[in-house]
Amino acid sequence: MVMVAEHPGSTVMRQLAALDLFAGADRALLETLAERCVEIEVPKGRELTSAGAEAREFVVIVDGYAVVSIAGVPISYLGAGSCFGEMSLIDGRARTADVVALSPMRLIVISREDFLAMLERSPEFCGRVLTVVVGRLRLANAQLAERAEVGSGPPSPETTSTRPVLDRSAGRPPDPAGNTGGGRNGID
Repeated sequence: MVMVAEHPGSTVMRQLAALDLFAGADRALLETLAERCVEIEVPKGRELTSAGAEAREFVVIVDGYAVVSIAGVPISYLGAGSCFGEMSLIDGRARTADVVALSPMRLIVISREDFLAMLERSPEFCGRVLTVVVGRLRLANAQLAERAEVGSGPPSPETTSTRPVLDRSAGRPPDPAGNTGGGRNGID
């Protein structure tokens, strides 16, 4: 990973405040978070997290796309405004999936301590994270139901994401030129 900046500045603050995930969060809390988080750039193909690894951070995607896989099977695609890493930070257990950059990416990385402090201090943020987790549970349920109907095998493109980031006609994320196919976050 290539470090871009450790911002006490307003750029990261504006990026966080613009995301639905942080809507309604207290300004002072966001300022503190912006001072403590790190913005990084990663190249296409970089493994961002791996199943079984210890959870140390919560990651928000500013630009770019990633694939989430379990046991080598793609289960979801993430784009700008999406996040990952919250499940293991909440329950203290190892990561459950691999996340790999499908394009060059800009990320905001938030430490475990700061993420947990945000959950405790901001009911709005906590509610939005809960919505993300519920969306992922619904996705898992849909994938399990599909496998039960048609037997085991990789899930279809229709159940690989709770976000409109997936180009459903091609079963892959949209091209990095900006054909995002819809929303900016992973929240229903």
